[in-house]
Amino acid sequence: MTERSAAQFNAHADQYARSEVHRAGPSLPVLLRLAAPTPADHALDVATGTGNTALALAPHVDRVTGIDVADAMLAHARDRAAREGQANSVFTHGDAEALPFADGTFTLVTSRHAPHHFAHLDRFLREAWRVLRPGGRLVIADQISPTPELQAWTDTYQRLRDPSHHAQRPVQAWQALSAQAGFTWAAYEVVPYDLPFDWWTQQSGCTPGTVAALRAHAATLDAAQQQAAGLILNEAGDLIAHREPMLVVRLDKTTA
Repeated sequence: MTERSAAQFNAHADQYARSEVHRAGPSLPVLLRLAAPTPADHALDVATGTGNTALALAPHVDRVTGIDVADAMLAHARDRAAREGQANSVFTHGDAEALPFADGTFTLVTSRHAPHHFAHLDRFLREAWRVLRPGGRLVIADQISPTPELQAWTDTYQRLRDPSHHAQRPVQAWQALSAQAGFTWAAYEVVPYDLPFDWWTQQSGCTPGTVAALRAHAATLDAAQQQAAGLILNEAGDLIAHREPMLVVRLDKTTA
C-alpha cells in the first residue's frame, strides 16, 4: 500500500501542489483551532504531501517535521518552505505506520486528508501514541463514510478514482480505533466539502473509462441512497459533484 500511495502521489504531485482544496480547504482552520499550537510545540505532520498543514503550523510552533512516502510531494513542500522562509520546517521521507522517530519526540502530531490511504490505521494510531509525549495531542482531518452501511459503496467509489485509497471509515470506527490505541476523544467537528466531479476526477488523473465507471457506480444507488452518499446531480440526472464529510478530531494522550 505504501508503494501504491507513493506511485499515485508522485505521478500527480503538481496537481496537488496547485490544489486550493488541499492548500487551504475548510478542514485546515478547524484543525488548527483544535490543535491549539503553541511556541513550545515540536510538531509532526504525517503524510504531509506538499506540506500544506505543516507550513500552516510552522508560524505557531517551535519546529515542525513533515513526512511522506512520495518524494515528489516532499520536493514541493521543501520548495514552498524555502519561498516562504519557514526555516523551522523540515520535510523527510517516512511511513505513517512505522514512524522513524524515538518515543516521546513530539507534543503535537497531525495528519490531514491522508489516513484513508493507510492500510493499517491501528498501526498509525499506535505509532502516533508512541512518538507523542504524555499530554500531547493528535489532530486528524480525514474523509469519512456518512454511515456504516454506505462504507463499502464509498470505498469502491473512492478506489475507482484513486487506487491508493484504502478505507473511508465512519465516525464509529474512528472512535473505536482511537480508544484501542489509548487516546481520549477530546473534540471533533464534521466539515463538509463540496467537490465538483470534473475537478475531482482530473485531480487524480482519471481516464475517460474510469470516469464512466464512477458514473455507473453512482447509478447503482437509489435516490435516497444517493442523497445519503452526498451525490449531487443536475436536472438531467448527471452526476456533477459530491459532498464529502470531513472528520476533524483531536485525540489526547492523557497517560504515559
